Amino acid sequence: MIRRIFALALLLGTFAVSPAFADPMKFVLAAASSSGTYAEMLKRIIGVCGAGDFTIEEAAVKGGATDNLAALVGNKVNAAFLHSDVIYYYAQSEPKYRDFKTLIALYPEDIHVVALRNSITQTGGYLGGRVGAKTVEFSTLADLAGYKVGAAGGGVITARILTGQGEGKFDVVQYNSGGEVLPALQKGEIQAAIFVGGAPLPNLISLGADQYKLLPIGESIASRLTGVYRPTTINYVNLRSDNIKTLAPVALILTRKYTTPKFAAPQARFRQCFYDNLAELQETVGNHAKWQVVDPTDHGVWEWYELPPTTPAKAK
Repeated sequence: MIRRIFALALLLGTFAVSPAFADPMKFVLAAASSSGTYAEMLKRIIGVCGAGDFTIEEAAVKGGATDNLAALVGNKVNAAFLHSDVIYYYAQSEPKYRDFKTLIALYPEDIHVVALRNSITQTGGYLGGRVGAKTVEFSTLADLAGYKVGAAGGGVITARILTGQGEGKFDVVQYNSGGEVLPALQKGEIQAAIFVGGAPLPNLISLGADQYKLLPIGESIASRLTGVYRPTTINYVNLRSDNIKTLAPVALILTRKYTTPKFAAPQARFRQCFYDNLAELQETVGNHAKWQVVDPTDHGVWEWYELPPTTPAKAK
């Protein structure tokens, strides 16, 4: 009888420490965006990494990059998708934002400046502008000085940097969602719209060149922002817009510092699994084209997170 009790105790002890019965790791991310790109990329990551004892979840966050950052600051998530100029912008006035670090650097998030192909903005004239008014044509972002540019989510922050530090000198009009911006452009409420995301953006690839065009960001603005953005070009056949010179922040998965192994271990597990499966994510047909430019040696433009040395996972 004593031997049976002892054997049963050993068996129960084995079950208690078995990985199959251990508490599962959980990692929660905010991935809202006006284009839906963040959520789509997180879905692909979950497909290759969220299994067994490791649970990856998308938090119920609406809006865009600024809302994702707010969720991280409010301790509602472990990490957040956003473009690097958002964290840069907030850290300028509040040093506490520098406590957040880059867990993974993804890809350049191209700045898209959309205008009407045939401008409806007029200036001058008499009789209330009904006679003799001239149509104002916009060829570059610099031409929008003194006019209104609409944006939503993290694009609002981008627009503020372009018009402020970049001295674009246009007025930023904030909208609640990306879906409100193009209708405002059509109505003449704004003269251009700014969208930030990895090209091609889903909400732009269906637009017609008879109505819309993309504007380049000229050197006069770009030269003032070399420490914030990287130069890039975008091409949209549907808009007859080829080799449009623009700027790009870097898409990041931002996180906070954890000192306890319980919370630091999922960070390391997520990073390691991401890089271990990057080739598969890049080669899977149907995945976003920006997967192709994710470089494991590129740590982005924001401070890289050096995982705690006690964390049992490697950092690429």
